[in-house]
Amino acid sequence: MREGIGGIQLFLIVVILVLIFAGIMSLTINHSNAFAIKDQLVSIIEDAGGLDITAECRLGDCNDDIKDQQTLQNIVDALDSYSYRQTGNCDSITVSDTATMVGYQRTGEITMTGKKSSFCIAKIDANKDDGTLRGYYYKVYVFYQLDIPVLHSIFNFRSIGETKLLYR
Repeated sequence: MREGIGGIQLFLIVVILVLIFAGIMSLTINHSNAFAIKDQLVSIIEDAGGLDITAECRLGDCNDDIKDQQTLQNIVDALDSYSYRQTGNCDSITVSDTATMVGYQRTGEITMTGKKSSFCIAKIDANKDDGTLRGYYYKVYVFYQLDIPVLHSIFNFRSIGETKLLYR
């Protein structure tokens, strides 16, 4: 009987080690994918010279400019090319008081408050010491998860990228 219990315990140890290894591999692959997407989104926003993100965006009333629509289409194309499907909560992200945060779905549509987003973009004012506006910079938030087989998503992480200072 001792040999039977030892075999089962050894089998459980092997199963646990395989699950841990699969989780670490999943985390590494998801992090790599999120990092590449974040860099791509930052490059798209910098090349476009920014994106119209105002307080009205939370109500879905923005990005009407043709340039902004093209920028969002480039972002959607980048998400599709990387097969990005992760989501996260933009409401839990805290940014400065002068920032406007907007969450987007994979299709480029704005997500409303309380809903999960594929990525978030924050437009932050860059002020001089005397308070005058110098320009803007953007923070891009992309999500990735620790997916362990059988247990699925356990932890949700985010990758953050910043654009250079843009004068729009």
